[in-house]
Amino acid sequence: MKLSIVIFCFNERATILKAIEQAKQIDIDKEIIVIDNCSTDGTKDILEALEKSAALRTVIHSKNMGVGYSVREGISLAEGEYFYAPCADLEYKMEDVYKMMEKIESENLDAVFGSRLLERKGTSKFNLIKERPYWLGSIIATFLTNLFYGRNFTDVIATKLIKTDILKGLGCQAANQAFEFELVSRLCKKRYRIGEVPVWYKPRTHKEGKTIRVIDMIPAVLAILRVKIFG
Repeated sequence: MKLSIVIFCFNERATILKAIEQAKQIDIDKEIIVIDNCSTDGTKDILEALEKSAALRTVIHSKNMGVGYSVREGISLAEGEYFYAPCADLEYKMEDVYKMMEKIESENLDAVFGSRLLERKGTSKFNLIKERPYWLGSIIATFLTNLFYGRNFTDVIATKLIKTDILKGLGCQAANQAFEFELVSRLCKKRYRIGEVPVWYKPRTHKEGKTIRVIDMIPAVLAILRVKIFG
């Protein structure tokens, strides 16, 4: 099997079925795994009503275990050669996985990071933050990653395509939002070959359900520093 598409969701009643349908439309030999982190808005009921198959599995948590825990579980369940985790909120276009797959295979890479900023390299960091304050988190995390590991990334927070066997061996432990940053840091510290491609991005507002806050950067930065210092 070529690809594991793993969709993580929490209170995504409005978009979860569309996200699953978009995943089904990806024309790559694949499996789809949906992991619900104890939704309370009806998402759980929608998932329970779905017809299951070998190509579509669902996992529903009875307790909110944190997004990092869900990702770790998804990694343990994935059977595809590559692991792709699009957002259930549809902030990204599912079909961007095609360009990521083309790059990872044509350049013999271990991972490909989607970047929301690759095509905006000429825009000043000040203007980006002024436009959307939450860009600050990506800018800080990307700066630290580049500084610590001699990389030249533009965005380390967006969607990613990664070889599944590598993910299974990384040993990431974070259970919260810091997981993403621990993952990136471990990939870089182990000197895996990583490319970058631009991806489409349409962010939600907090009113629409976006949960990321500036304060979430604290555990993220701590995760980056922990991997750098302690491994």
